[in-house]
Amino acid sequence: VEHGDPAFENDDDRPLTPEGIHKFRLAARGLKEMAPRLDRIVSSPLVRARQTAEILREVVAPNRKIEFCDHLVPSGDHSELLAYLNRLRAESVAIVGHEPHLSGFTSYLLSGKDGASFVEYKKGGAGLVDFSNSLAPGSGTLEWLIQPAALRDIGAA
Repeated sequence: VEHGDPAFENDDDRPLTPEGIHKFRLAARGLKEMAPRLDRIVSSPLVRARQTAEILREVVAPNRKIEFCDHLVPSGDHSELLAYLNRLRAESVAIVGHEPHLSGFTSYLLSGKDGASFVEYKKGGAGLVDFSNSLAPGSGTLEWLIQPAALRDIGAA
């Protein structure tokens, strides 16, 4: 999940805008339809991602706590993030992060190549990567990648 619209650019402490909060709340309703079960929510510790994760938790998984992972910051290491996720041993994990890190990580999960990026998340958009056997680079299958407007439409239906 890519965080919602931030209030201003180039600052780790920038919050979501009121419009970004509203739009992501609607998108989270769509996510609840697309992925109704979340065992864990892991977020970047940066403010806008934390706010996005809190909205996701409220709407989709109110009984779950949010875990914060430094490997989800924009400069985070993909292999370290993957190792962290493997240690969770959860079946369904939502990760809330930033572009272009999130696209790069998704591409790493799908292709096994670090540095390649062939997917793109819009603010408030989401994707689902499935792993049949092990959570390893190149072993993921992209089930869906959905833009925020479509999530809002699904949530409104």
